This record gives sequence, C-alpha cells and structure tokens, in this order.
Amino acid sequence: MSLKQITIYIEESDHEFYNRILRDITNIESCNVHSFHSILDIKPGTIKESAVFLFWNDPKVLEKQKFIFEQFPESPYILLSTTPLTPDELEKSAHPTFLHLAEPTYSVGILDLILNFAERLIEDMNRSIAYDKIREKVIVLQNVFEESLDILMQIDPGTNQIINANKQAVVVLEYPLEDIVGKEFSFFMPPVEVDEDEEFEGNLIESTALKTKSGKFIPTESSFRLFPVNGKMAIWATFRDITERKRSQEQVKNQKAFYEFILDNLDSDIAVLNSNYQYEYTNPVFLSNKEIRKWLFKKTDVELAEKLELPAEFHEKRKKYLDVAAKENEIVQFEELIQDSNDKVTYLLRKYIPIDDAETNKKRFISFGVDITERKLSEERITYLAYYDALTGLSNRTLFIDHANQALKNHKSTETLLAFYFFDIDNFKFINDSLGHTKGDILLQMVAARLKRVMTEVDTVARFGGDEFAILKVDVLNKSAAAEFAQKILDILSQPFHIMGRDLFTTISMGIALSPNDGVSTSELLKNSDMAMYKAKELGRNNFKFYTNELILRSEKRLYIENSLRKAIQNEELILFFQPKISTVTNLVCGAEALIRWKHPERGWVPPVEFIPVAEDSGIIERIGDWVLEEACRLKKEWKSQDFPSFPVSINVSGKQLARANWSHRVQATIAQFGIHPEEIELELTESSIMENPEKSIEAFEYLAGLGIKVSIDDFGTGYSSLSYLKKINADVLKIDRSFVIDLEINEDDRAICKAIINMAHSLGMEVIAEGVENPVQRDLLHDLGCHMIQGYLYSKPLPAEDFVTFVKNFNESAKTK
Repeated sequence: MSLKQITIYIEESDHEFYNRILRDITNIESCNVHSFHSILDIKPGTIKESAVFLFWNDPKVLEKQKFIFEQFPESPYILLSTTPLTPDELEKSAHPTFLHLAEPTYSVGILDLILNFAERLIEDMNRSIAYDKIREKVIVLQNVFEESLDILMQIDPGTNQIINANKQAVVVLEYPLEDIVGKEFSFFMPPVEVDEDEEFEGNLIESTALKTKSGKFIPTESSFRLFPVNGKMAIWATFRDITERKRSQEQVKNQKAFYEFILDNLDSDIAVLNSNYQYEYTNPVFLSNKEIRKWLFKKTDVELAEKLELPAEFHEKRKKYLDVAAKENEIVQFEELIQDSNDKVTYLLRKYIPIDDAETNKKRFISFGVDITERKLSEERITYLAYYDALTGLSNRTLFIDHANQALKNHKSTETLLAFYFFDIDNFKFINDSLGHTKGDILLQMVAARLKRVMTEVDTVARFGGDEFAILKVDVLNKSAAAEFAQKILDILSQPFHIMGRDLFTTISMGIALSPNDGVSTSELLKNSDMAMYKAKELGRNNFKFYTNELILRSEKRLYIENSLRKAIQNEELILFFQPKISTVTNLVCGAEALIRWKHPERGWVPPVEFIPVAEDSGIIERIGDWVLEEACRLKKEWKSQDFPSFPVSINVSGKQLARANWSHRVQATIAQFGIHPEEIELELTESSIMENPEKSIEAFEYLAGLGIKVSIDDFGTGYSSLSYLKKINADVLKIDRSFVIDLEINEDDRAICKAIINMAHSLGMEVIAEGVENPVQRDLLHDLGCHMIQGYLYSKPLPAEDFVTFVKNFNESAKTK
C-alpha cells in the first residue's frame, strides 16, 4: 500500500483501539500522520491538501461532521468506534460514504482497504473539481465569445472559411449566423497580406474595415491568433469597431484646424515650445515670413537670433524667463525691445505659460506676445513731459527744483555761492497778442537755444511756464561773477531774433538770489529771485537786480492783501463762480469747476492771481478752502431741491490743505453735513500741491477715493513730477492744460501732446478734460482724439451761481432739441 499522497488526521482517545490504529498506520508505510485532541480544535489554515480525517463516533459526531463539511468539503472522513456500527446507525449519523472502523471487526487489511478507498475518493474528487473548473472556463470563454462587444470569428486556416461567429458579428454584419458560417473570410473583409508568423503572434492590423449586408463599411482594428479547436487549429479573429474613435479623431483634427485658424488670425504673436525650448508652432504674427516660420520648426531662440541678426541679449533674456517658468511652474511676464535690421523698434509684453504634456510627461511652453509699442512711446512721451518742457526741451520746474535741492544739499564750500536766476521776457504778452502765439512759441524756442549755448554741464536752465525761465549756477566765486553771468544772458538775449522774415528785438528782466546769504532752501531762493525780478521790472526792465532787504517793501503789499483777505472771509466778500464742463459725447453739461472770486469794497474785483499766492504763503488758503467746500456743498444741496441736473462740482485743493492731518476727514464731514453724495464732489490738485507733501497727499486721496470722491489732476502736462505719483493717487480725471489747447488747430506738437495724454489716460481707465477751449475747431479735434469733456470760453466764462443755473437749463434744453 502506498499512502504517500494523503495526509491522515486522527482524533486522540484513551482507548487501546486508538493506539492500535495509530501503530498500524505507521507500520503500513511511512506517511503523513497527525493526531489532534478534537476535530473541532483544528484550524482550517493548518490542514494540507488530500487530507483524510479519522474521528470517534461520540455524542458530538454530528457537530464534527458539520465542521468537516463546512471547512473541508473535499476531504473524506472515517468514523472510529469501539463497538460495531450498523448501517442504520451510519445513516442516522448522515455518513455519506459509510467508511468506518469498529474494534470488533477491525483488522490491518480492513484499515488498508478503507484508507485506499479514501485515497481514491480524494483522487476522484480532485478530478471532478478539475473538470468543473475546465467546464467553468469553457462556459466563461463561450460567454466571452458570445457576449463580447467586439466582432469575433473562428476561421479555418486551410479553407479561410468561417467556422463560428458571435452575436455582435450577427448584429453588425446584418447576416444571420447560418449565412456567416461557411463563407470565406474575404467575403466580409478584403484580404490583407500578413506574414504567417506575425499573424500567429497576434499581429494587430490597423485601419481595416468590414462590409455589412447593406454595403456599409465599418472601420475596425483587428487581431488574429492561432488556437486549437476540437483537435484542429483555427484562427481566432477579433474586430473592434473604431467608428467612434475615427469620428473623434476627425473631430480632433477639425478642432485642431479650427484653433490653428484662430491662432493664425490673432493680433498677438503665439508660439509653442517644447521642453528643450524648441519651437513647435508659430503664428503669422510671430513671424510673417512663411519660409522662416517653416525653417524655425525645432529651432531655438539662439538659432532665430542668428537668422535675424539679433543681439545676444534677445535669446539670453528669453532663456532666462523660460528657465524661471520651467523651474517655478508659473506664468512669467516681461517686456522686451526688438530692433530689426531697418532700425524699427518694437516693444513686446511677453508671457511664458508652462503646461504639462500628459503624453510625454514633459513641459511645454506657450509664448504669448502683445505689441505695446504705442503704449510705451506714450509713456516715454509722458515721462519726458514730467521732467522737460515740451516746447523748448529745457528742464521744467520739477526737474529744476530737484537739481536745486541736490545742489543745496551737496554744497559744502564756504568760498563759493549758488546763484538762482529768475527772469521773464519783457512785454511777452504784447508779442503774443500782436504777432500771434506761433511766433511767440518760436521766440521761446530760440531763447532756449541761446541759453543752452552758454550753460555748462553742471548748470541747470529751465522754463517754468509761459515766458518765465530759471537758471541755477553752482560754485559761483562771488557776487561780481554772478553779475557778470547775468549781463552775459542779457546781452545774448538782446540780440535780434530772426522770425519768419523779420527781426524781433526783446529784453528780459532778471532777479538773482545767492545762497547762503539770501536763503537756504529752493523755495526761499526762488521766491527771493522772483521778488528781485519784479524789482528789476519796476526799475525799467532790460536789467537784473539782486535780492536785497529793500525788497521787503514788496512784502508790505502782500501783507496788505493778506490782512484784507482775512477781513474778506469775515465780511463775506468771497463769492463762488462756476464754469461749466461739457461732455463731448452727450453735448450736455456734465460738471462744473468752482472758482473763487473776491470783490474788495474799495478795489473792486481782485484778480485771483494776486490774492491766491498770498493766501497760499500766509496759510489763509486753508480757511478759504474750507469755505469753498462748504459753499459748494450748500449750493449743491440747494440745486438738488430745485430738481437741478446732478453732476460733480470740482474744487481746487492747495498743498497747504493736503498737509493738514485731518483734512480728508473734514471733507468727509462737510459732505455728510449737507447730505451730498461723494460722487457729486471732485477734488482738483496740481503738481505743486502734490509735491509739497507727496506722502500725505497720497494718503489723503486714498482715503477720499475709498469714500467715492473723484480726484482730478489739474494742468496736466505742464511739469507733473512723476508718473508714479499719478499711479499712487489713483486719479479719475486728467485735465489738459490750456497751453496745449490754445494753438491745437495749428500746432502739431500740441496735438501730439494731447493725443499722448489722452491715450495714456485711456490705458489707465481715466477720463480726460481739456480747459481753455475757445473755438469749434479745438472742440472737434479734442472730440476726435477721444477727450471726454471740454471747458472754456467757447461755451461760457465762469458765472455766478444764479447765472450758472440759468445757463445750464438753457444749454441742456437747447442741446436736447437739436
């Protein structure tokens, strides 16, 4: 007997019969035998395959059998008993095989017979299980074959006839199964030349098609494999319908063509680069030359720069930002300047957008470039205007003050002086009125040209506006040297100017202040040199005058005006006039500027140019400013009750007001007091008011802007200090100075300046108003340039409140009827 294929598990007992069985099993032949205290103690994971269980017929026999059936259904068992077991007892114990060993009938032969029978039971059981598994696999394969969504066919490789086909083949090919079976494979599919070895290896054949009964061709991808069927070899053919894939591919193709059409017709340049910074796509804006675009494929910026003869900075800068985009995985933006072989300059705002390519698991980059040349040129023009006089090319007031402050700060010598010269052209208004503004401008340009010829590199000469000029000379040896230079200026400017076929003779009046004797600050020295210039005019013009203490007499006049001005506030001598602002879009009144007027009881109407500077210097301007705001709000409230059109009233703000710590809160309180909406008030400030205290100005207007109050920059273009302040103040309106408007119809430079200011305002989202409009031609030009509002004598001079109300009603009514 050979029992090496089974493992015997026997339940222990105190009977001698147990020892005898265990001894006989061991003596029969060496086999795997394990004893256990109780069948119920066996852990399922510890039992080996091909196990036979021997356990005692006791009161727990049914519980043991249940345990065996549940945990080891493939293993037979043998009941052990010290007494004989009848068939009824075995049946009662639900024994399926009746295998048992009873002590009275026991012998080694019976043991051998029963164990061999148990072994054959195991072998039969294993074969049955294996057969069941094979049947299950066959059923699964049959189900796979029949229920597959792919078209499956079995083909005889000898005859090329179809042996079998699945349901999907019947549905798709539109033939019943009996019509498919027996037909040659080529009936449904054109023959494809395939190497036999490759065919048997399951070679995938792309772009094949099957023809249906209705004549429709279905695109498929197919594979062919050789396998045995009933002892013969057959070909298993699989066809997958790729109609949707083809449709999707076509859609992708069409989408790609559509998006390429869009990209090719954008105004901005677009390119796609791979992870090696090589170009994979460029649109016509990126490169208009088709041949170069074709050549650029898989090339880098290094090669492009060589091709177009661009400097190394071109590709070095681009690579630097591409590296940043790749490393940080973020969009990077930068500006670049490109100058071609014809010296044409182009400014580009470029963005590199990194994207992850799922197919290659690498990065690609979208290059997006926008032409900002016009904006940059406008900014450069405005920047130039911020520091230089547009008419003469000289420094403006802002740049002069900056140079003067630096000179005073750095001047340490006690042996030399700093000289401030301030002068204007005598009777220049008469020249303008009699000869015209064009010739007046030419004269100013020629004066500037002569001044430039006598200046050293360290000197500064500036035009302050109108016909006023200032000169700063450093390291002047003494007062005599200062006078010698002043006489030199008088001499060169007294020479005739040849303008449009005639000689024009001019003279100047000049004031001189020397530092440190006449002042230690720029404002003080300019004021003193200005006072000295007026003294020179009083002495007959065409000369110069040094500042002296005698000029204090001039201050006495200012003191008289100051005292009278204080009384004017108390005696209610101040009056608000309003000049209307007209919209170029609606041709209706869209705003007004509040202008202060003073009617002196003895002198009559005092010009603002006479009392405003005194108010500024004395600090009275703060009280006047508060009164102007209150009076404007009072009138706005009164007009509101009369159903008067609602529009903002602009109020001029001085630097002294801005310097006051609680000024912005006072403005807020005043508006609230009269129940005025913040949008109905607009605050106008000039460059000088900002520069008196830039930080406080910015802080105040940021607070007021948060309340909804508009901010307007007055006299823009005449010397605004810095574009950065314009940005920080976040102004809403730019007012073009009348000096650029007065000759707009005949002066191309003025038109260019106005256009630059308007373009810049548009780009910053600001409105533009032009003041000093006096004729319809100027109005129409400003309208065409995109100016939003105009103000000037073309429509109305400043009017008292009652007259202004009448004008607005009549003007708007007249405009609506047109």
